[in-house]
Amino acid sequence: MAEDGERYFKATFPGKFGFSVILVPGGLPDLTEATPLEYMERLLLQNTIFGDTVLLEGVAQEAGGTVIVTSQPHITGGAVSQEEIFDFMDRLWFRPLQCLQLGRPGSLAFYRDLDEVTAFDAHPGNFVKDTEGIVLPIDLILLRAGDELQKALAPFLAG
Repeated sequence: MAEDGERYFKATFPGKFGFSVILVPGGLPDLTEATPLEYMERLLLQNTIFGDTVLLEGVAQEAGGTVIVTSQPHITGGAVSQEEIFDFMDRLWFRPLQCLQLGRPGSLAFYRDLDEVTAFDAHPGNFVKDTEGIVLPIDLILLRAGDELQKALAPFLAG
């Protein structure tokens, strides 16, 4: 945490940059390790879609690989229910992807055709409700879905 308590700093594990989504044989989506560029695109989507202010603080080279250091505002808050997650995502025009779970067990997945953005690993641990009751996502797997991923997601969209 920053000395003033306003921002948390986060460093990736050396050579690890979270997750992205690929299509496995059979055309189903699955998680894979993200590249540094995919990780940075994910953070940019977090800022753009949710109005966050994740900042790139630096890049370092360690024995195990590259490390990306970011910071984001400190948020004091409480737990969020799945119903609150659905309501929050619905207000932003995200539709649930039924029966598609990528990430933590029990997590939700969403798609927004407005800008072809997908959100995976949506579970109560990746959201917080601030002191004013506003729900905020903090660590979703976000990406723009290309044509093939859009086709693969179509059967999971609620009608």
